[in-house]
Amino acid sequence: MNTLTHLVRGLVATLLLVFAVTSPALAQSRAGLTLGATASELHGDFITVRGDSKWGFYGGGFGEVAVGDVLALNLGVNYAQKGGSGLTGTGLLDAERVELDLSYIELPLLVELTLPLGANWGLMAYGGISGAFNTNCKASLGGSSKESCKDTALGGAKTEWGLPVGGGLSYTLENGESVVFEARYTWGQSDVVANANIKNGAWYFLIRLVGS
Repeated sequence: MNTLTHLVRGLVATLLLVFAVTSPALAQSRAGLTLGATASELHGDFITVRGDSKWGFYGGGFGEVAVGDVLALNLGVNYAQKGGSGLTGTGLLDAERVELDLSYIELPLLVELTLPLGANWGLMAYGGISGAFNTNCKASLGGSSKESCKDTALGGAKTEWGLPVGGGLSYTLENGESVVFEARYTWGQSDVVANANIKNGAWYFLIRLVGS
């Protein structure tokens, strides 16, 4: 976790430097909405056999600031549903099924590169870091009914840190607004509960509406 903390501090310091050097670019800031779905699964040392993916809702808003002609910094605030299932144990005889339903307020901080493809289309790629603050955690162990994670052996939910990478296609409308079709994957870097090594990996299938 210390390595991740240093990474976050370094990234924030770099962004502050970029903002200071490129302050005239603040006039090129835009905001918009994000809507889509997540498909997440559980992994980690505690999960010996991965189970089904869990589909969930993803939506919120974002702001972005252009840095030059093809780069932008993007900060989002979104509601995200994640989770999944799997088996824990050293063999089939003592395997126990684990299911998690997780909800977060997620803040992805992205560096975006967009290359023009003609007059209206653009090809986008990005990467960054995300922090997700838990708002709900329900768990089922061994087929039992779901209850609050903190009332189970797994322990309470934790803040989730992840590394998002993605890309997509953007289309610019005549009024200057844009529509972006994108796919993203976020590698969970921290455990989602207090007492077990369980991480979340999630695909995101999104549509972004960007103001002019």
